[in-house]
Amino acid sequence: MYPIIIAIHGRGNKIPTTTLSAHWQQALNYGLQRYSQSRLHPQIDFKMAYYADHYYQQPLVLSAAPTTAIPQIHAIKHLLVDNLTHHNHQLTTSTSHWTTGVAEWIEDKLSVFSFISKPFLKSLLPDIHHYFHDSKYQKAVEQPLIKLLNQYQHRPIILLSHSMGTVIAYNVLHQLSRQTTPPQISTWFTFGSPLGLTSVKGFLPQITQQPSVKKLATPDCVTEQWINVSDKRDIVCIDHDLSDDYLANRHQIKPQDCYITNEYPGNAHKSYGYLWSHVIAKYGIPKVTL
Repeated sequence: MYPIIIAIHGRGNKIPTTTLSAHWQQALNYGLQRYSQSRLHPQIDFKMAYYADHYYQQPLVLSAAPTTAIPQIHAIKHLLVDNLTHHNHQLTTSTSHWTTGVAEWIEDKLSVFSFISKPFLKSLLPDIHHYFHDSKYQKAVEQPLIKLLNQYQHRPIILLSHSMGTVIAYNVLHQLSRQTTPPQISTWFTFGSPLGLTSVKGFLPQITQQPSVKKLATPDCVTEQWINVSDKRDIVCIDHDLSDDYLANRHQIKPQDCYITNEYPGNAHKSYGYLWSHVIAKYGIPKVTL
């Protein structure tokens, strides 16, 4: 039985769901073609858990909406071998590794960024703020993912989640793990995730209905691997290492941190740049050779 790919997008308004779904699939196929000369297997279904319409009345409309997924793809230099990407990654991270490490330590130990992030969330990221403080909104944005995971609970599931979608997914997976027949998430990808931030972790015991838990853990319905992907320049995931924040679940699964250079032009947090990275070709996506 072939698995199904279920995806959940990040915060902010989005283009219509069918277009966004098509763009994510094109980004995945671009990455597979680029790094392993392959594409998604034709028997792999792809479903998008779209929740932007629960906060925004109208989908995002671009003045010059592209008919293809990512027009910037053709403007990016095509890399033929992984070691060139690795070299570029070393150049990018070598100058920022020390400062990033200090920032992560301050965030984890002193919660300075978390203190700053509270008014920041409320004023500039209202959808994330509402998710933590408005139970009605929280339930509404979780429903698309809950519906899809339950609908396909008898198939192996590859879950792709980006940004705020990783927080929603974490809560939903804990909820569904308590079901008599929970869905089986063979691989969970988190891209540009804020799950390492102290301000976010502080809310998770409450919304996952684990008020007495001392340390968070991987949801039990994740059965094979949790791959956490981040770019050191991505401010949304200033704490890039989730492996020291989350305990293993009953299957002994805990986050595997993977660092990349998000090559989307001008935006190290962009979902497309994460989706077409080499990690998709490396970790468990069924594909066929071109």
